[in-house]
Amino acid sequence: MLILTIAFFLVYMMNIRIKQLENELTTVRSRMALTDDELTRLTRDIEDFKRLKI
Repeated sequence: MLILTIAFFLVYMMNIRIKQLENELTTVRSRMALTDDELTRLTRDIEDFKRLKI
């Protein structure tokens, strides 16, 4: 019975940690996401930089 209680406690703790990691992953993904406008602007800036011929 004691082993079963410890096992359930460990599963509970792992579930809490998984939820924390999912929240962190969502935060990181939102920071990394590029919108179409940002991608278009970045492409245009790169093309302008190539034309400078420094």
